Amino acid sequence: MKRLAWILRGIDALLVVVAVILMIIATGPVVTHWNGLGNVDATGSKWMLLLIPMVLIVYNEISLWYARRVRRHDGTDQIPLVLVNEWRYVVGALVLLVLGLVFMPMQAGLHFF
Repeated sequence: MKRLAWILRGIDALLVVVAVILMIIATGPVVTHWNGLGNVDATGSKWMLLLIPMVLIVYNEISLWYARRVRRHDGTDQIPLVLVNEWRYVVGALVLLVLGLVFMPMQAGLHFF
């Protein structure tokens, strides 16, 4: 269980660090919404860059809570490995990480592609 917690919280920490760096780099308000044509509809403060990492943190903490609950029910709470059915939480966290790494720089005004 500890390995799963380390993996998920490491992904959390990575995205929070990226968000803080982007908050430092961003010069003005950040984009909070694009319309269907790709034009900016709304802007917000730099603190809005922390929204995606907060969603990831909430997702990971709920995943850890549920994994602990399932392990207690199944009697596998003493196994020190990440179980097969727990890798789906890691995959979900990685999907949110990639989305954050793609959209947060765009919000800050950096376009890499």
